[in-house]
Amino acid sequence: MSSEQGRIADTSFETESTVVVTLKKLKYSPTSLVGLFLIGALVVMAVFSTIDNFLLDRAVITWLHADPHAMNQPNRYAAPSMDHPMGTDQYGRDILVRIIYGSRTALTIGIVAVGISFVGGVVIGGVSAYFGGYVDDALMRAIEVLYAIPGLILAMIFMAIFGPSLYNLFLAYGIVGIPAYARVMRSEALSIRDRQYVEAAKLAGLPRRTILFREIVPNGIAPVVVQATLSMGSVIIGAAALSFLGFGVQPPTPDWGRMLSDGRTALLIAWWVAFFPGMMIFITVMGFNMLGDGLRDIMDPKTTVESVETDDIELEALRADEPPGETDAFDDAHDGSPTRADGSGAGTADEQGGDRS
Repeated sequence: MSSEQGRIADTSFETESTVVVTLKKLKYSPTSLVGLFLIGALVVMAVFSTIDNFLLDRAVITWLHADPHAMNQPNRYAAPSMDHPMGTDQYGRDILVRIIYGSRTALTIGIVAVGISFVGGVVIGGVSAYFGGYVDDALMRAIEVLYAIPGLILAMIFMAIFGPSLYNLFLAYGIVGIPAYARVMRSEALSIRDRQYVEAAKLAGLPRRTILFREIVPNGIAPVVVQATLSMGSVIIGAAALSFLGFGVQPPTPDWGRMLSDGRTALLIAWWVAFFPGMMIFITVMGFNMLGDGLRDIMDPKTTVESVETDDIELEALRADEPPGETDAFDDAHDGSPTRADGSGAGTADEQGGDRS
């Protein structure tokens, strides 16, 4: 008995977190890998432009290619060439370096706005589902009112009241996205709050906030993470739309939406001014959507993304596991010949005829 207890005590269990398991499953999803590659390229451009702008005063990008703020009127609307691979705009500024610098704005808007929506939606949805009653009714009615207003219209109203700026843009789209996250979190919390481990936490006397944010929210956060990944592209498109309409990022800060707006008046004579910023918006949104679709498939227990690999089953191994009386029946079944009730083979037609004679 003591030796058995010693073996149990020496046994170690290796467990992996949900994040690690999800990252390992990403390699089985080609859609996620393509989306992750596109987002990785965007992150590299954004990090480079941020360091170069705030720490080096655009020295590296100027040395490599051109200053994104430098104007050259004689070279305005220059077609794509070796000197300017994506051409120049109406002020003679190089479009390639402005697209690289614009990635910083697009990614920052997406991360900050989605972060505000994520935190606000998780808190409101979790509190609404856990407490129920009048709290649930009041919060959900307010969320439904906010959800009924189109997001772009609500963001435009917010920007018109508080003024067009980058920080107001963060806050506007952060508030606009809260209803979607709150509804997803509420549906998950409703299915979790009556489970046994939640009831056990209540019986243990844990405070409500501890039960909510330690037992319920972490176990229902996976669909909200998928929602955040899928919403990133929508936020980037919405921010570009506000900049296109003049409510978003203001010049001279490079922004894809503003570049798209500046190029719409010169589509016939300089198509590249609007084409390349629009293409970058498309690629970025596609990358986030592909990653979100892959994460949704990975986190859904009803779907399997791993490649199932089965070894060939050896007949001898199965025969070794069969009881002695069933070995002949097993062989006959695999040979395709019928088996009589006594376990012996039925034989061929000639043999049967010989037995009858």
